[in-house]
Amino acid sequence: MDGDVGTQPGCARTEIPQIVLEVYGSIPEETVQAVWREIEACYRALTVPLPEAVSLCLFDTLDRWREYAARRREEAGVITAGEEGFLTTHEAWEEVPRLSVCLERMQAQPPLVQQGALHQVVAHSVLHGRPDFYRFALPRSLIAESRARGVELEILQQILYFVAIAIKGMEAAALLVGHRFIQDQVALALYQLETKEDDIVLWKMARWEPRARLLYLSAQLKPLLYLRPLLPYAPELARAGRAMLAHLPPEEIERLEGLVEELASRCSGDTHRDVSAGLALVLGRLAGEVHPG
Repeated sequence: MDGDVGTQPGCARTEIPQIVLEVYGSIPEETVQAVWREIEACYRALTVPLPEAVSLCLFDTLDRWREYAARRREEAGVITAGEEGFLTTHEAWEEVPRLSVCLERMQAQPPLVQQGALHQVVAHSVLHGRPDFYRFALPRSLIAESRARGVELEILQQILYFVAIAIKGMEAAALLVGHRFIQDQVALALYQLETKEDDIVLWKMARWEPRARLLYLSAQLKPLLYLRPLLPYAPELARAGRAMLAHLPPEEIERLEGLVEELASRCSGDTHRDVSAGLALVLGRLAGEVHPG
C-alpha cells in the first residue's frame, strides 16, 4: 500500500505540533486541507502543553484503513482489538502520536460528528501521546484472581483494553469540554451510543456464554464513560445511554450503570492508576459468574 508522505508546506512549528501528513489512496486536495485545518484549529484552541509532532494519516476507504491498521498492530505486537467501529483512531506505539482518519466512514456522518471525531483524536494525542499510555501492566494478584474466576489471560487482556480506552476516552472528553468543545462532542457521544442490529445479535449470542458476556458488557464502558463530562451540558445523554442498553436484561443495565458511576467517581486523573483500579473493579462487578470450563 503506497502512501504520499510529507510535511505540510508553510506549517509554523510554534504553538502547534509539526503535523506530518500521510495520504493513503485517492483523496481530493480540498478534503485533505479541510481535515488539516480542523485538526490545526483544535490544537490552537487547547491551552495545555502540546506534543512536538504528530502524524496525520488519511485513508480513502475502509478496506485500506483496515489493512493498514492490521499491519500496524502486527508490527507493534498489539494483540487486543476493538477499534473496528471508530471513525478516527489514535495511537502512540512509537514516539510520535499517530492520528488516523477513515474518510469513507467519517464522511458518512453529519458535520458535527465529523468535527467531534477529529477533535477527539487531537485530545488523545495531547493527553496520551506517549507509548506508556498504551502499555498497562497486569498485577499478578489480578491475574491470579481472574484465573480463580475462570477468566483466562487472553480475556483479561481484552478487558484491560476496554477499560483503558473507556477511561482515556473520558479524559479526552473532559479536556475538550473544558475548552468549550460542547456541541461536537455531544454529537459524537450520541453517535457512539447508537445501537446497531449487529450489537443486538451479538448480545443474543454472548449472553449465554460467561466469557463472551463479560467481554460484551466491558465493551459498553467506552460510550457510557465518554458521556459523563458532557452531562452538565446535555442531560439528555443520560437517556441516550439508557436507550443504548435497552436490549439488555434489567439486572445487567443496573449493574453496568452502577459500575460506570463508580468508575467515573473514582477516576483521579492518573491514567495508569485509574485503569488498574478500573480493571479490578470491572472484574469484581462483571465476572462473578465466570467459572473455569
